[in-house]
Amino acid sequence: MVASPPTDRVVAVVELIAAAAPVGLSVSEVAARLDLNRSTATAVLAALESPGWVQRGSDRLYTLGPGLLAVADAVHARVRPPGDTAEVLAGLAERVGCGVALSLVGADHVVFLVVEPGPGRVPAGIEVGTRLPLRPPAGASVMPWRPAAERAAWLAHAPELAPALDTIRAHGVAAWRPRTDSTELLAVLREVVGLLDEHPGRTALRERVRTQLASISAHPYTDADLTSNEPLPLSYLAAPVRDLQGRPTHELQIGPLRNAVGPTERRTYITELRATATHLSTMAHPRHVDASDSGPRR
Repeated sequence: MVASPPTDRVVAVVELIAAAAPVGLSVSEVAARLDLNRSTATAVLAALESPGWVQRGSDRLYTLGPGLLAVADAVHARVRPPGDTAEVLAGLAERVGCGVALSLVGADHVVFLVVEPGPGRVPAGIEVGTRLPLRPPAGASVMPWRPAAERAAWLAHAPELAPALDTIRAHGVAAWRPRTDSTELLAVLREVVGLLDEHPGRTALRERVRTQLASISAHPYTDADLTSNEPLPLSYLAAPVRDLQGRPTHELQIGPLRNAVGPTERRTYITELRATATHLSTMAHPRHVDASDSGPRR
């Protein structure tokens, strides 16, 4: 894909103003936080003001404008989860004691739709609307049931994960552990992502740091690991959520982020995650019964 700096600037300005809501931002603030010169920031804001995507108040501060309502409504109609999804995720977060997230897994990106910290935490930089490339480990829980071409494109970034897809198919969940020497580095990278979130103009750098986070916190568990009686470190678990045709379209994720999880707790995590993923599929499509071969092994 060919980059378009002018387009990137427009996107960055909209994202920055959205992140600042309900507080408005001045031209100077937009320019400073996105490393733009004032004339460029003024030109971008003027272009966005014309269709009403931003509006300038009497205080000369810019906020999102009503022109975005039609766009937002169209997006909501296509990707919005059922109304009580947030409550279901909050219940799961309470039961498992950690952060929970639901994301839409597209052809080349993953977009987070609902994020529930619960009594635990979620990775720094992950919030509603966060968009990540569809590269390992993102979307792993849906990949065993995606078309062969999509699996091949996904595995091209990490061929060594091919056996992990068999484990995911067998158990109905993707389970990840951190690299054994990564504890201190994980903490540093999470702090860096948090700091970069305050500077939306650093999109490329933020994505690189998130990629590094994933590479050291998401090593797949084998079948023998998951059925072991030994305590194991556990970063994340994810399960697919399906559409009317039984296709996995979303990924439900929980993040224990713990250094040692015993077999009983692991089974509890997996049971709760799978049950909630099934419930979300039923909520979205109450008449749908999944008759595919994708059921987890009992």
